[in-house]
Amino acid sequence: MAEIFNKREYLKNLIRRADKNPEELERLKEEIKSVIKELKPVEIAIVENELAREDGISVERIREICDVHLELMEEFLNEEPTVEPWHPIYISMKEHEKILEMLKQLKDLVDTATKSPSFETFIAIGKLTEELKKIELHFQKQEYGIFPYVEKYGVEQPPKVMWSEHDTMRVMIKDFAKIIENRDVERLKTEGVNITIQLLEMFMMHMHKENHILFPTALSLVSEDEFKQIRKTFDEIGYCCYFPEPIDFEKPHKKDSKDMPSEKPVQIEKLLKAYDELKSLLQEMGVLSQENTAAAPLSSQGRINLPSGSFSIEELTYLLNTLPIDITFVDKNDEVRYFSEGKERIFLRTRDVIGRKVQNCHPPKSVHIVEKILRDFKSGKRDNADFWIKLGEKYVLIRYFAVRNEKGEYIGTLEVTQDIAPIQKITGEKRIYDEE
Repeated sequence: MAEIFNKREYLKNLIRRADKNPEELERLKEEIKSVIKELKPVEIAIVENELAREDGISVERIREICDVHLELMEEFLNEEPTVEPWHPIYISMKEHEKILEMLKQLKDLVDTATKSPSFETFIAIGKLTEELKKIELHFQKQEYGIFPYVEKYGVEQPPKVMWSEHDTMRVMIKDFAKIIENRDVERLKTEGVNITIQLLEMFMMHMHKENHILFPTALSLVSEDEFKQIRKTFDEIGYCCYFPEPIDFEKPHKKDSKDMPSEKPVQIEKLLKAYDELKSLLQEMGVLSQENTAAAPLSSQGRINLPSGSFSIEELTYLLNTLPIDITFVDKNDEVRYFSEGKERIFLRTRDVIGRKVQNCHPPKSVHIVEKILRDFKSGKRDNADFWIKLGEKYVLIRYFAVRNEKGEYIGTLEVTQDIAPIQKITGEKRIYDEE
């Protein structure tokens, strides 16, 4: 264990030198390569996590460092995890393949359109662009399905890097879609061509990072029961380009040999064998608590007594879900503790978010705003903060309130979200009850 720790420290120092002195990077590559060969993907992720915490290296810089890692790890991190077709990792990798096919096809179509434009080609580009917009479902499954569980075990930096790249690709897809919607042939020949090239290159690098760093890390830390919960989250969010067979975890399921990868599951066996070792490693480093944090479930027969009344669990659950607003509660430790589950939520929430740091529930580019609000609430400088944004036909009002006890002590933050577009249309008065 001490030897592994020393290798991690050595790698951290090498990366620090490369970060502070870019001119040394080429000279350090071979040395970095030899150290990385001795470490598992999860240990490399831990190194990056510690560098961010100890040295304050930005997510953007971490991304550059990861690109260097990937260049060096290509030859010995080329074995894909082998899991069953129901598994979220299997599904994610299949989606990667489909998305990559779409991006290559889009690039070819744009190349054709710039050289010999035709009505048929532009129609095909438009249809493919609409399909590509659905990549949002893939991003959301990673952000709200897999990321929370990896973070739960103390590995926070890689998900931040991945989310940052998701946001970059979201902007690129949005910009390209605008060019197509405006039928701007001249911009397609210049900006459009560049976007398709950059998007394809970025997704290929992103796909490599997830397949060879994030997914093996998740497989070494996350239990099968947790992956089953992640699969349920995947089903709730939906699929964009690869549609797995429905599965009922209450019933035993058969392994379909035609859907299983042909390789023997060597890597997954190794990862599962190392499960306890890796958790011990994380506990020793202090990034994973040794305490059992599982809470005992409340009895559905009991009542929750409040100063002004009481509820059964059922009454309180459906009352909160019936409110014409979405609410989320974050406790004083910045951890998400509750969100309502109304029929028409404005922003995506999955139950995997419970217990997650609220900072990790937002894109990296907006985390500084979240932290500023929380600081002001905790210090007593402010008690609320309001924002309003256009979201398609919706006009969304987002309000944050500091929650304080009778002593005025901060105990958490309440987020209230509402579509106020229908309210803005109200005029005059209404005093009569409609029959319909």
